[in-house]
Amino acid sequence: MKQLNRTQNEQNLVHSAITQIRKQYQNEQTEEVPKEIMENKYFTEYEQLNELELLTNKHIKYCTKKLLNIGYSIFYLDVGQPWCIYWPLNALSILQDDVSKYENQIIQYLEKCKIGGFTGGPNQFEHLAPTYSSLLSLFILSTPAALGLIDRQALEKFFWSVQDPTEKGSYLMHVNGEADIRAVYIVVIMVVILKLDPKLLDGCAEYIASCQTYEGGIGGVRYSEAHGGYTFCGYAALVCMKKADYIDQEKLMNWLVNRQMENEGGFNGRTNKVVDACYSFWQGAIFKLLIQSGYVDEQLMNVFELKNYIHMCQNASGGIFDKPSKSPDAYHTCYGLSGYSLADSNFQNPIYNIPNKCIEFVQNFFQ
Repeated sequence: MKQLNRTQNEQNLVHSAITQIRKQYQNEQTEEVPKEIMENKYFTEYEQLNELELLTNKHIKYCTKKLLNIGYSIFYLDVGQPWCIYWPLNALSILQDDVSKYENQIIQYLEKCKIGGFTGGPNQFEHLAPTYSSLLSLFILSTPAALGLIDRQALEKFFWSVQDPTEKGSYLMHVNGEADIRAVYIVVIMVVILKLDPKLLDGCAEYIASCQTYEGGIGGVRYSEAHGGYTFCGYAALVCMKKADYIDQEKLMNWLVNRQMENEGGFNGRTNKVVDACYSFWQGAIFKLLIQSGYVDEQLMNVFELKNYIHMCQNASGGIFDKPSKSPDAYHTCYGLSGYSLADSNFQNPIYNIPNKCIEFVQNFFQ
């Protein structure tokens, strides 16, 4: 579907259409749908999706097409090409499709991006973001050949090179680059699973704690606004280090439960912002992490409402978009399905966002 810049009136029409559809999901007795809603194109598009059903085969077809475009269409992302592998590959693994058939193609491409860490594309320089997506892709493949591509000694050297010289426990995304919580998260979780030098973790928990805001979420850097993606990165790193109690988890929980919107059922990323399907993971995974840390013992999100929203963000021919009226893409498909899986199952690992069986394989391989 064509992406639109909606007017306020159109925004209201989308909201009204979704409200009518949600009433149908819940099998409520409702009055006759008003004519202006019946004629609303958004209601027409989504009204047919009147059962809570994941379009698994359509999504597999969509993600397969995206993954098979390695080497051509992914060049548009320029410095983030390995993400175009990880997003559809992870989505396919969540849908429990056989990803082994892509192993050789993926290894050959990522080998072109490898130095010690990984680059955003061939002939570029090392960067933590593509290093993260490349490593996760190799983890998902879970074979000796895939994991054999990882040079732990060179990777450790790269991590040392991006330590923030001005702030203990902080990391730069690349040499002389920007510092934020994403970098700390990537280094922490990779040091833990790959059994690298634990001294790389010195000061990380304290730095993350200093980025918790008055709202309870975590900002990208100290004194910035609480944000769903950064909150996930910070808290996941703390849980990975078994130091979740370094932050005020009560304030975190209070901020988090207010990110699930009553009307839509999905999550927003910041206070007073609109819902986006990708936060189904970035926010939704934190609920799992609160359980994993032992702070709570039950799921605090409304799983049914979240699944409703993700369901309405499905493109009829496959793929997931961030909200009705937008176009599907691999990013929102990956994180929408990740949130869908994490909401009520233990298939996906909430720290690494790959299947738990892959985590077990990697841990055993690097013993």
